[in-house]
Amino acid sequence: MTETWQRMSLAARAGLVIGVLLIVALTAGLGIWAYRADYQILFSDVAPADAASMTAELDKMKTPYQLSDGGATILVPKELVYKTRLKLMGKELPLHGAVGFEVFNNADFGMTEFVQKVNFLRAIQGELTRTILAIDEVQAARVHLALPEQGLFKKAQTKPKASVTLTMKNGKELAPEQIAGIQRLVAASVPDIVSSDVTVLNQHGVALTRVAQGEAAEAALNQLDSKRSTEEYLLKKVNQVLDRTYGPGQAVATVDVALDLDQSKVTTEEVLPAKNPDPAAAATGVVVRERSSSSEASGAAAATGSARVNGAPNSNTSEFDYQVGRRVEQVVSGGGTVKRMSIAVLVKPSMDEEQLARLKEVVALAAGFNSQRGDAVVVYSMHAVANQVTAAAPLHADLVASGDGPADSAAVPREASGTRPAAAAYQVGWILAALATAVVLAATIFGLVARRRKPAVKRLSAAERAQMLDDVRQWIANGQQEAGGGRRS
Repeated sequence: MTETWQRMSLAARAGLVIGVLLIVALTAGLGIWAYRADYQILFSDVAPADAASMTAELDKMKTPYQLSDGGATILVPKELVYKTRLKLMGKELPLHGAVGFEVFNNADFGMTEFVQKVNFLRAIQGELTRTILAIDEVQAARVHLALPEQGLFKKAQTKPKASVTLTMKNGKELAPEQIAGIQRLVAASVPDIVSSDVTVLNQHGVALTRVAQGEAAEAALNQLDSKRSTEEYLLKKVNQVLDRTYGPGQAVATVDVALDLDQSKVTTEEVLPAKNPDPAAAATGVVVRERSSSSEASGAAAATGSARVNGAPNSNTSEFDYQVGRRVEQVVSGGGTVKRMSIAVLVKPSMDEEQLARLKEVVALAAGFNSQRGDAVVVYSMHAVANQVTAAAPLHADLVASGDGPADSAAVPREASGTRPAAAAYQVGWILAALATAVVLAATIFGLVARRRKPAVKRLSAAERAQMLDDVRQWIANGQQEAGGGRRS
């Protein structure tokens, strides 16, 4: 081995040493990888306060763990993941930075009334925080309750209020219905709090709840919300048809809706006659009271009256009271019906008139088009609109050149005509500079390659230089003799 090592060149020795080191390192790495513990995720996206509580409990349980993602993810060995997770969930840890009603699990008998009130307030705030965190869009939440102090002989002068601060997940937002739901949740959980007294903020300090501005302002905002929600609903239906037909981003649609938000109430009242079992008889009412009276007539009046009333000298009068049926109908039509709808669609692919007509029919049916209301649907191709704009530009320039166009429109083509050559020259300059830079780089690289490929000059030793000098002198002497002989001849 020693002789072999001595016969090896320097490059071979270096390669052998490097190869042995690589083999040793690879073997050690494989051994460490094979015998290391497999850690898996116990909890991820954990807040710093929750991570501190969990790691402290893991230290008490003597369970090994690792932290990753800046402390937001806790890892434990694979065989202990589920067991450790269940144990931590059973510990009633103050997660999410809030303490719930478990604060009363180990109540102290010497606790004062003030401490009990504070703990009760903390418990309510913690339970509300945990409930709000169940919403998918919410990452973190804080709840603050302002409850006035009440006593036996003291009546609170102020009303209780509450505030909720939310930290949303990336790209997530709460809908107005969800914000109203949070307000109702807090109002239903705390006595004497109304929904309007609950303020909801986001992580940027922007109030998500509306400020009470009177009935008129509230009605106007509700009408605007109704219009916006209706337009978004119809636009979503139209976009679904366009995206599935032409692909995402191949069409642009917009919907404008005019709503009839007026409420009307119509009351109809009619009298219903009583039903008569005889179909041929006229409908009459039900007799509820009958009264008859009679009187004696004298002289000619008596003779006349006796002739008219069954030949008797007496006059009889009868009165009847009837009960009739009565029907009252009230029809209330609520606001929010669509008064008029306008839809505009621009399609990127080039289409002929027949295809545009078919697409218009499909969009109209998808949005609930009604011609009797005066609805309008317009569908155009982007290529057709661009061609019309391009064709109108030279005509506008000719009008300006001839002086027939308006004075204010003349400045636009002149300014554009002056900027286009400058922009073209700027682009040409950039192209020439890029070509020159490429040529210089190519020449530099070619020179470096040529230098590397040029063979190295071999230096002569002292003996070789002396031998070469003797040869040169011999060549010179032979040349002179040949030259002298030639002259003699």
